[in-house]
Amino acid sequence: MRYGVKLANPYSLVETLEKLRYQLSATESVEAIKLLEKAISKARENGPYCGKLQNALLNGSTVSLRELLSEFGDYFSPPRSEFPFYPHTDAVNCIDSAMHTIKFDVIKPRTLQEHVNFMSCSLIIK
Repeated sequence: MRYGVKLANPYSLVETLEKLRYQLSATESVEAIKLLEKAISKARENGPYCGKLQNALLNGSTVSLRELLSEFGDYFSPPRSEFPFYPHTDAVNCIDSAMHTIKFDVIKPRTLQEHVNFMSCSLIIK
C-alpha cells in the first residue's frame, strides 16, 4: 500500500514562478535560481518543454521535477571532489522544497514566510 499526501498547487504558472523566485532569492539559493532560470529559458524556446515545466510546477511531484530538470544535470551523479559535492542535486532539492512550502502555505498560511525566516536565520549562523 502506498501512503502519502499530494498537495495541490492552486496558483497559476506565473504566480508559482514568482513565489519560487521569492523563496529561492530570500534563502540565497543561488544555484537553484540559476537552474530554475535555465528551465524557464528553455521553456520559452521549446514548446514541449514548456508544457512539461508547467505540468511539473502545477501538478507534478518530486519525481516529475527531477525528470524535468535532468536535462541540465544528473540528479543521481556521483559526488564531485570539491564542495559543493552535489550541486545539481542540491539545486533540484531546493526547488522541490520551495514547491512543497508554497503548496503547504495554502493549508497553513504563513508557512512560506516562516520557512524563509528559518532559512535566513540558518544563513546567519553559518
